[in-house]
Amino acid sequence: MSVELSRLDKRKINNSTPPKRKLSKKFKRLMRVVFFGLIFLLVIGMGFYYGDSLFAGLIGGDKEPDTIVAEDEPDEEKSGSLNKEGPVNVLIIGTDQRKNEPARSDTMILATLFPKDKEARLLSIPRDTKVKVAGHGTTKITHAHAYGGTELAVETVEDFLGVPVDYYIETNFQGFKNIIDILGGVTIDVERRMYKPLEDINLKKGLQTLNGYDALGYVRWRGDAQGDIGRIERQEKFLSALADHAVSINTVWKIPDLLKEIKDNIETDLGTREILYLATKYAKVNSSNLQSQYLPGEPTYEKGVSYWRADDEELEELIERMQMLPSELAKLEAEEAEAERERDSEENSKSEKEDSKSSKNNKNTKR
Repeated sequence: MSVELSRLDKRKINNSTPPKRKLSKKFKRLMRVVFFGLIFLLVIGMGFYYGDSLFAGLIGGDKEPDTIVAEDEPDEEKSGSLNKEGPVNVLIIGTDQRKNEPARSDTMILATLFPKDKEARLLSIPRDTKVKVAGHGTTKITHAHAYGGTELAVETVEDFLGVPVDYYIETNFQGFKNIIDILGGVTIDVERRMYKPLEDINLKKGLQTLNGYDALGYVRWRGDAQGDIGRIERQEKFLSALADHAVSINTVWKIPDLLKEIKDNIETDLGTREILYLATKYAKVNSSNLQSQYLPGEPTYEKGVSYWRADDEELEELIERMQMLPSELAKLEAEEAEAERERDSEENSKSEKEDSKSSKNNKNTKR
């Protein structure tokens, strides 16, 4: 599926009726908490590259940060990506690594960043999304990582969405457990009884403090009718609780222990300069600049297998808008809003005329 922005220009030239769908409506969940997850991973990536030197005073390292930065040269092909005017696409992958099994992607988010505008648009991709995986036919998107690792996962997302992936950040959820334990657990209201012994999930309903083991079960569970969408919502809820918890406690002295887990469970092709650049740009971003959406579609069953089938038309339009510069998108939405007001005005005027005509006919009938 290719993204043709010229289609939007043709609408303007032909003065045709703008589409009813709007990014402002589709991107309802302005979730600072989800973007916190991105920043959290970026910070983790920073620790992966030079945490020993950055926090030398805490963990006994002896290298200077400037030395590490000089040694960590970014990929020449990607070095200019963050400075370009257009979008920067970062694929965030959370893998579900189990014993004696290849790692599948348990969580996948495409973050479309506009660093100069400090804006980010996030698209959560359900793990059951039906896609074509090179060399493996049509299957669930989660299998791409199991078949070919990060490289095939990135290639699959690029082919499916029709946009380039500039960078990736990958985390192993098994390290997630230890990180939560180091932070002392996270208090959250579990919506319902969650029991799935084959996946080591056994949670009671109600407000409780989850340790790392139970927290991982909570964010992985998808035993309700909502499936992947329900899990995505729980992950957002958990990230919100984690964010509140992280800023409410003194985490400085826990950094050495956190770094130990971080370096073993995070991989990224972002260089140190790129990570610092993004962290600087988004450190104090306003939530109004953060937009998030699920991949549009619906759950389906084919030969007893559950899939999330994307709505191709809706997805294509959504991707077009996600990749547009903030200024271009704002202009388009303003034009659509004005067109909608004009349509409403015309409909009201037409309705008033019909009411007036009906009233006159009633009077003539009575005479």
